[in-house]
Amino acid sequence: MKEDKRELLVRISYLYYIKGYTQQQITQELNIYRTTISRFLKEAQQEQIVSIQIVGYDPKLFELELRIKALTTLKKVVIVPNFPTETEKQKDENLSKKAAQYLKSTIKPHSTVGFAWGKNLAGMVGQLRSFKNTNSLFVPLVGGPSRFNAGYHPNSIVYNFAHQLGGQSLFINETAIQPTAYQRTQLYESLAFKKIFRAWEQLDIAFVGIGGSLKSKGSHWRDLLTAKDIAELTERGAVGDCCCTFFDKNGEVLSGQLLNRTVSIPIQMLRKVPTVVGVARSLDKVNSLAAILKMNLLDVLIIDELTAQKLVTLLADR
Repeated sequence: MKEDKRELLVRISYLYYIKGYTQQQITQELNIYRTTISRFLKEAQQEQIVSIQIVGYDPKLFELELRIKALTTLKKVVIVPNFPTETEKQKDENLSKKAAQYLKSTIKPHSTVGFAWGKNLAGMVGQLRSFKNTNSLFVPLVGGPSRFNAGYHPNSIVYNFAHQLGGQSLFINETAIQPTAYQRTQLYESLAFKKIFRAWEQLDIAFVGIGGSLKSKGSHWRDLLTAKDIAELTERGAVGDCCCTFFDKNGEVLSGQLLNRTVSIPIQMLRKVPTVVGVARSLDKVNSLAAILKMNLLDVLIIDELTAQKLVTLLADR
């Protein structure tokens, strides 16, 4: 490159990056066409006259987010970085914190917000440092757990967020899996549950967890399944669940007697929600994440770095 050309690139770069001139101001200063300024700024990077660095964050995560978006119908992907010294508990806390921040940044006054199952969803409670009054309605998307896992009850999640974000909450005071389809029908026909259905129809945001395979450990509601339920799900190739609704590797919902006993928002109703946010992490959930993405159910996915790396490899190979 000629010395005069290099000097011009340096001068343009100095004015733009150091002095903060706009391209229009540089045009007036140097008497050069604006389209030429834009081209020269790119050339300055190519010639390594200018080196742009992002401090405090790994841009590879942005690239990973964009890659997953390109391979799916997701509108937004948020990846939480992992660090070598982190414990599993810290990874869960960081994911939950990011999900809570996303809720705070997107919720609008008088919204209707739903929460399903998930350890990371329960972990969102208490992660917000400041409060805001939204006058929103918070509603569970599924029934509750057994008494052995009462600490993860969706009712607790919606109650706490209603308190923290200024609003009201509705409750489902029945377990997610009923003994018979008849008992679930009776519940759905009750006056109290009609309020739940109305809230489901008016949802603006829904936060859902994604469960892994039946062999995965750590689920806080699957103890409600009978041995017959597990045998049938295994035979039909269940790879995961969302809102206590199981699906196979193709993203097909496994209908039948178990689903007819399940107290949860129907998947077809969940599809109509403007923003459905999936929150999950764990290499054991990669197959279930890939399957649910085939359903085009999620709009936003919040996961951690390790899960994202494994997921993008799986998505690219299929």
